[in-house]
Amino acid sequence: MKHKTEIEATLDRSLRRQVKVPTLDTRFDAGVWARIEAEESRRSQTALPVPAAVARSARWLRAFNTVGIATVAIFACFVGAGMLADSNVAISMPEISPANGELILNVVSMSIAGASVLFGLMFTPLGRKLRAEFG
Repeated sequence: MKHKTEIEATLDRSLRRQVKVPTLDTRFDAGVWARIEAEESRRSQTALPVPAAVARSARWLRAFNTVGIATVAIFACFVGAGMLADSNVAISMPEISPANGELILNVVSMSIAGASVLFGLMFTPLGRKLRAEFG
């Protein structure tokens, strides 16, 4: 009795003998590039030129938007500075013992290092394979 892989190999060979695929030569490549160029030339011919009035109005609109954004930013800074000047915010940090501080520093630094390694692995072949598997 044949195994599944032997049966698949036999079927593959049989299929290859039955189907004759023409070889692609430079004439095929030239035809493809000619069709691509013809399509691009049709697209460029159908594109309408932008009238000068539209371009001029777009520049004015961009200038007015820039002035408006700058005005809002200045106003927000002026009003925000006035509002924050009167507030007395005093925050006291809790006391942490040196041993706890060292433990927290170790945990945080290891967490950042682990996250950095995982982020870096996302861009390797292994990471792409894992993303494809779980994504």
